[in-house]
Amino acid sequence: GRSNSNSNSESVRSSISVSHTGSIKPEMKFLIALACLLAVAAANPLDSYILNGQNARLGQFPWMAKISGCSASVLNKRTILTAAHCVCNRAPSSVEVGTVRAGRGTSYRVSNTYIYPGYPTGSGCAVVRDYDLAVLKTSSDIAFNTNVQPIALFSSSEPGAGTPIISMGFGGDHNGISNVLNYAETTLTRSGCGSAYFCSSRQPNSIYFGDSGGPMVYKSGSTYYQLGVNSGISSTTSLYANVVRYASFINRYT
Repeated sequence: GRSNSNSNSESVRSSISVSHTGSIKPEMKFLIALACLLAVAAANPLDSYILNGQNARLGQFPWMAKISGCSASVLNKRTILTAAHCVCNRAPSSVEVGTVRAGRGTSYRVSNTYIYPGYPTGSGCAVVRDYDLAVLKTSSDIAFNTNVQPIALFSSSEPGAGTPIISMGFGGDHNGISNVLNYAETTLTRSGCGSAYFCSSRQPNSIYFGDSGGPMVYKSGSTYYQLGVNSGISSTTSLYANVVRYASFINRYT
């Protein structure tokens, strides 16, 4: 069943707070969901993390963060954005920033986890669905420096098909979770996505497991803006939860 238990000191009526206890890892449940989505593509199994991606340089994407089994982004000194399916069964105890290789950055304790209202929690919750957004709050200020900086949310009208984007994450490869930050440049497609998601074609570049929760960004001039959160994949499409459409939820906790 679903569990709405909360071990955090703060409770917010309009959000779901997730317990920091549990045993089922979110990346394993999401892989089960991905297996169903990818059944039609079984003849051509995926064996890469961000397909045809590139290794990120330290400081290239200073807003990147990592939680257990997933990726995330830094919005300000106390606020982290990730995917709901990454935290709906067990809230992360910490978040790591300032690195392109997991385990070599600086970690901060997570004190509160807020999932978009209506997104289920508990066993079986990590399935691609609408409102795949969650906000994490750290117990102390994140120290900003050259390698750690926040990213702004895109707040203009939603971009159309053909808009160039960059997706990134600490994803997995054919050997499992790589824990190395990779990124891929591609373009938006909008057909069949609905209002809750942005989409891009899975070829030639794509997100994969472990990239979940990481940011999908748009560059305007020299400034990057976050458009979406890496959410999932189908046989032809990468899905990104639409932070433009649901900015009011995110801003409530920033």
